Amino acid sequence: MKPSSSPGAGATRLASSPGADATGLATTLAASLTPPGRAAIATLGIRGPRAWKIVREHFRLSAASTKKLPENPDASHIWLGRIGEKDFGTIADQVVVTLQQTEPVPWMEIHCHGGTETVCWLLEILERQGCRVCTWQELEQATTTDPWQTAATLELVQASTIRTAAILLDQYHGAFGRALTEIQTALANHDLVQTSRMLEWVARYADVGRHLTTPWKVAVIGPPNVGKSSLVNALAGFQRSVVAPTPGTTRDLVTTLIAVDGWPVELIDTAGLREETGPLEGLGITLARDAAASADLCLWLLDASAPPTWPEDNFREQQKLKLVVNKTDLSPIWEIDQFPVLRVSALTGAGLAELVEAIARWLAPHPPPPGAAVPFTPDLASLAEEALNHARAGRPDRTKQMLAALANDAR
Repeated sequence: MKPSSSPGAGATRLASSPGADATGLATTLAASLTPPGRAAIATLGIRGPRAWKIVREHFRLSAASTKKLPENPDASHIWLGRIGEKDFGTIADQVVVTLQQTEPVPWMEIHCHGGTETVCWLLEILERQGCRVCTWQELEQATTTDPWQTAATLELVQASTIRTAAILLDQYHGAFGRALTEIQTALANHDLVQTSRMLEWVARYADVGRHLTTPWKVAVIGPPNVGKSSLVNALAGFQRSVVAPTPGTTRDLVTTLIAVDGWPVELIDTAGLREETGPLEGLGITLARDAAASADLCLWLLDASAPPTWPEDNFREQQKLKLVVNKTDLSPIWEIDQFPVLRVSALTGAGLAELVEAIARWLAPHPPPPGAAVPFTPDLASLAEEALNHARAGRPDRTKQMLAALANDAR
């Protein structure tokens, strides 16, 4: 599930709030920074005006069980000790306490044992002392000093490939934020031509931005027995789909996540498309058609060793449909050379490298170079495209509104 883009209800950022610090944070927040579940170590984050005071009250140094942390925050030390209720009694956990920063607000971390009960117990202690327990996403959003860094962080944790993570790291370091500032400056100077030109460079990566954490969908479609399941298995590198010579073996959608040239891709194996079917296979064919309609790319598979079944008109007219001839390890019975199609053999692997290269090119014809500004969420991508449309149409006021919406999207 994608993290929420808005702070939690209790995480106020209003500088006018009573007791608010320089960031506008009036409430001390606490969250588990590590994924839920059992682990050797878990990390709790505590941020806010009372973070140091609360942790100091419940922490004792190992060397002397009654000795507290120093009265004034000190970010140059790491402390090993025990944390528990005020009287400590017999229940305490051995932890490491660190202070990440002191200004404008103390940010502390408690590294404790990773059992779920231990984490819940420590969060309950913090909550009883006035912390508002929240998710790590809310913690980041409520205590950020750079909303673009926070927005990129929320996406970065969902990146599934090195390539998409690298693009998001560029945005974390300010690539998109700087580009947006330059575009707003050009518009403020009434230079709509330059505004449009810069928006074009940003918007050309919109589709990439939509798929940095959400994979592209590639549906493998075609008539029965052309080797759709075999091709999916070959691209995946393992047997994900059942392969059999009997027509209609695949009746449900079978999905497989892979990386294609560093892009996350969800392959969809579908039922063979044909007219005369029983009710069960007919349902599979309906699912196949729906998958093809919603996919970003459709590979229509043809069999080199059987008379070709060409896609229907409603498929053929779609730019996202690409023809691929399979079973080229067998003697062809039709003139493949007359058609501009890719040739592969799912059995021998011939042509698979070329197909993977083509899929990457079809999905991302304009891959961003290192450091490029990329609208790195679906919302940012859509707003960038809309801003470009208004700029091209000579509507500066509407362009300004879209740019303001882009700037506000990170907050």
